Amino acid sequence: MKNNIGLFLAKRAHISPNVEAYVDADTRVRYTFAELNARCNQAAHALTKSGVQRGDRVALLMMNGNEFVEAYFAIAKIGAIIVPLNWRLVADELSFILKDSGSTTLIYGGHFANVVQTLHAAGADSTHIKSWIHVGDDDTRDDFAQEYKALLDATSQEEPLAEAASDAMLYMIATPGTQDPPY
Repeated sequence: MKNNIGLFLAKRAHISPNVEAYVDADTRVRYTFAELNARCNQAAHALTKSGVQRGDRVALLMMNGNEFVEAYFAIAKIGAIIVPLNWRLVADELSFILKDSGSTTLIYGGHFANVVQTLHAAGADSTHIKSWIHVGDDDTRDDFAQEYKALLDATSQEEPLAEAASDAMLYMIATPGTQDPPY
């Protein structure tokens, strides 16, 4: 039987649909388990529609927030691999991690538009990112990036096909020792 952390959310949404699952004190966003699961399903369908498949690496360059949680569970649901990035890193360090991890999709928050512009300008050989997905205000989104909200709005809230099992890799985390020192 296939099971993974993304499906745990689906099960909880079935058991306790009206119980509050997520609260963001800063933005005042609140989701029940049913609402959170529906959002994660939309994100999963959006990623699949963007070409993400089982085993693909999807990097996240975002602050904590509902979009991070949605993307995390969505990536798990479709059997892709989450690559959370340290937002304190500079473009060269992020470029190394993106290329080393094999990430082909980057979901990033508007706070990081400047560093993402630098990554994109360096070219596909420096990161291997094919799909850039922007979260946040449209005024920080470049033409090369898709809009997260628009991608979700165009997809179904139905549960995606389970592509991952409990023994599949869920995420890759780069530590400070991941990259060889420059000396």
